[in-house]
Amino acid sequence: MDKYDKTSESALWQSFKSGDKTAFKAIYYEYYMLLYRYGVKTSADTELAEDCLQDLFLKLWKNRENLGEVSSVKSYLYRAYIRTLFDAMKKFRKEHQFGDLSTETSESSIEETIIEGQTHTESNLHLHRALQHLSRRQRQVVLLHYFEGLSYKQIAEVLPIKYQAIRNCIHEAIKVLRKNIASRSG
Repeated sequence: MDKYDKTSESALWQSFKSGDKTAFKAIYYEYYMLLYRYGVKTSADTELAEDCLQDLFLKLWKNRENLGEVSSVKSYLYRAYIRTLFDAMKKFRKEHQFGDLSTETSESSIEETIIEGQTHTESNLHLHRALQHLSRRQRQVVLLHYFEGLSYKQIAEVLPIKYQAIRNCIHEAIKVLRKNIASRSG
């Protein structure tokens, strides 16, 4: 955001909505890699993550005049990207559900696939195994908070969860992670 700084996010958004290509580029370059990394972690599919991200930015540009005001561009983009990504993953599962007779693959969650694919070191192996014991919601919140660096407030803007529920979710997830990691290393 060279032309725009963090304090003028609303001005950047307004410029983008009015058709300023420089503002659009600033938003794109500021958030593309953050969103892409999240998409790859969530879907375990680099092509799907990139396709969904391209679709998102294309839709944003095409519909810019109809977009509302946002308090945080980052939170808005995460929310929109998560929706786009999960819709694409659901569609992919539906299309391939009957083509693949292996129910194990169709029943396993995307998060489990991610966890299995990212276990490179011994300590990461323990962490990723522990993440499997979290609920889907806990994994999602943990990924957004610890891996993507979103605050509880930003997560509340991205997901349909209240601030206190996010705090409770993180607290419970940490207890589960500690218990599972301790049992594996001890």
